[in-house]
Amino acid sequence: MQLKFTTLVAGVALATVANAQQAGNGTIQFEEVDGLREFTGQMIVRPMQISDLMAQGYSQNQAELLRRAAAERLHGLVLEEIAPNDEYVISLPSGVDENTMAGDLMSSGMYQYAEPNWMLYPLNTVPNDPQFNSQWWHNNIHSTGGWDYGTGSTNVIAAVCDTGIDSDHPDLEAHLIPGYNSVDNKTEAQGGSTEDINGHGTWCGGCVGAIGNNNNQVAGVCWDVSLMPVRVSNSSGGGAYLSDLTGGALWAGQNGAGSASVSYSGVESNSVGTTGTTLKNNYDCLMLWAAGNSNYSLNSAYDFPDVIIVGATDQNNNRASFSNYGAPIDVVAPGVSILSTSRGGGTSSPSGTSFSTPITSGLCALLRSTNPGLSAQEIEDLIFDHAQDIGQNRFFGKGLIDVEASMMNAGGGGGYALTLDLGGPLVAGTTVNATVSGSTWTANVYIYNGSGPGSTTIPGIGVLEIANGRKVAQGTANGAGVASINRNLPARLSGRTVNLQCIDDLGATSAVHVETIL
Repeated sequence: MQLKFTTLVAGVALATVANAQQAGNGTIQFEEVDGLREFTGQMIVRPMQISDLMAQGYSQNQAELLRRAAAERLHGLVLEEIAPNDEYVISLPSGVDENTMAGDLMSSGMYQYAEPNWMLYPLNTVPNDPQFNSQWWHNNIHSTGGWDYGTGSTNVIAAVCDTGIDSDHPDLEAHLIPGYNSVDNKTEAQGGSTEDINGHGTWCGGCVGAIGNNNNQVAGVCWDVSLMPVRVSNSSGGGAYLSDLTGGALWAGQNGAGSASVSYSGVESNSVGTTGTTLKNNYDCLMLWAAGNSNYSLNSAYDFPDVIIVGATDQNNNRASFSNYGAPIDVVAPGVSILSTSRGGGTSSPSGTSFSTPITSGLCALLRSTNPGLSAQEIEDLIFDHAQDIGQNRFFGKGLIDVEASMMNAGGGGGYALTLDLGGPLVAGTTVNATVSGSTWTANVYIYNGSGPGSTTIPGIGVLEIANGRKVAQGTANGAGVASINRNLPARLSGRTVNLQCIDDLGATSAVHVETIL
């Protein structure tokens, strides 16, 4: 392996940045585990970034020189460049193993990390319970309360980076959109197959978005969502290169997905963290990754700030016996006997953090559907801030996800995001000049009158806190999210008490106004 620029590189004191990855000083040794993560003779390498080198004290010119030297050192070994991440997939020279190669590269000080391009496997290691015949998990995460604020939108895309999805499944088919095969680097339009080659992906797809309220089988967290299948494996066993998993997630973000769930092993890989950051910062897309099923404490070095790492709970909100734990865990979601869609058109109840992860991705899609103005970071914050505290952080992270609490505080989907200003007292025989603020540009805004406290469901929108609500006026929000609504009050209404509440077609509501017409 040739190294050009050697003299120049040495002249900029590379040793001061050689601690970018612990493997460089020998404290991490990569180990393969059959059926979980296996060596492939390939590695994923990321050079030190120019901004990081300059932060170390190098000039712009020196940093660029080092960056070029890092690329040149890989000459003849590069199999693929992952441009959005500034990563390279390289082959190992003959007779060199992964740990030796990582040590050699990292000791040069030119690389942020060098790690195996693992062969990884779907995380469904716990036996199914064939008699578990209900979706108990919706109760634990308060799905039904969340659905009062909205059940999703097919304008939102959720990607499932997995073994494909059964395109004929009756509870998924209508909401599937064209996807991608990251092994073949082909879209469906180019001939890339996204059919489920293993079964794992169809289970995960149903957790995100099995169609609800259709008298058929089960309901996902987000009833109405565009499911994007990203097939990461062409093997019936489901094994996938790490680079195909991250590459599939990147493609999803580049093509409109708001979330991308990965239910595979391999969360302890730096490339996972880089991909999460690229997706969030460049494409406003959240990446979620399964914590793993080995009852193992994850290394705190892999507590990535831009990846939602999801552990699993059981029916009693205890940590699932198989779920990994430790500092990298962000949240947990149900993962034991998760009744979901299965390949071939039916349902079954697998277990694993594999299913906790798409359940959480379904909540991401639900929040984005309810308030399209939310950023990826704001969605993550909502999930974290409103998770249920069920125990120690090292086991449960921020806690068990809570669909209702997250939706209630999503702004566009409840929590009194709108403000209704009636412009003064209501006087019979005059025109009311009402103003509603806090909505979203072009959203339709409605004012309802009810008979008193209670509940009125507005189909496809949300729920009001007034009984027998009847629409009495409507308008459209401008670019500032403000709607001006005028309504004439007939003289015959003098002395009548009204219970007014407004809602927009994204599900945002105002507080109830109880007024007596003069």
